[in-house]
Amino acid sequence: MLFNDEDKRIEAMKRVVKDLNGLISSCGDKESSICIPTYIATELFRVVKRVSGIEDPYLKLKIEVNRKALNIYREAREIISRLGRFRDRLLMAIKFSLIGNMLDIGVIDYNPPNVEELLKKASELNVYGDIYKALELIEDSKNIAMILDNAGEAVLDKLVGEVLKNENKNVVAIIKGGAFQNDISVNDASYAELEKSFTKVVDTGLDASSIFFEYVRKELLNVIEESDVIISKGMANYEYLTEVEGLIKKPIIYMLVAKCRPVSIHSGTPLGKPAIIIHNVGKT
Repeated sequence: MLFNDEDKRIEAMKRVVKDLNGLISSCGDKESSICIPTYIATELFRVVKRVSGIEDPYLKLKIEVNRKALNIYREAREIISRLGRFRDRLLMAIKFSLIGNMLDIGVIDYNPPNVEELLKKASELNVYGDIYKALELIEDSKNIAMILDNAGEAVLDKLVGEVLKNENKNVVAIIKGGAFQNDISVNDASYAELEKSFTKVVDTGLDASSIFFEYVRKELLNVIEESDVIISKGMANYEYLTEVEGLIKKPIIYMLVAKCRPVSIHSGTPLGKPAIIIHNVGKT
């Protein structure tokens, strides 16, 4: 996508392969954070940015999908607002959020389904895992951190933020501090209008695939420390946070679709199905 010149494209591919080989070789038999797939993905995307000279390769696409998703979000919000009980509104918002993770709204030329189709999907959506335990954890929490994932998808996450905020809960959205793939970041967050739906929006200060604790801003660490529960969207956050759960000592609600076999096997969830996985329950 970034190179029109085939020779430059091949040179860029060679550079990525060379750096990948170096990263994997540095792992050896040692326990190293760089061996975690999310670290490797971060370093390789940084290579792409350096080689191309483009700091945010997906920026235009992210702005476009955020704007398209806002049209879906506005009508979905109306649907949720007509539901009476808090639990019913939260359940529907979570289902829309999971649908956002299922849709390829970050893919070029992808046209998301209309609201009627999404409503039907949300009403009929079968979620793998204990969704009602997740609802209970969220209901019993005052301070909630929500780690967002892709652009477009993050717009539908706003529905969860608003349902919680309307119940006087403190809900903080966590986004990337710089460009990583098509994830929502400070570069395009304004187009998603996140600040209208969450109590606060905090960025990691990093262009990394997840919230790498060694490098993130202190403000973000404070958000995690003060939270009663963490909602984590997407596979990359699952891949990283499951490595450091012992440091967090907070209940974590993973909301994702296992889009590859290793994550499906590790999480015990069906491949390609929306799932809620709860870890660290009872830890403080």
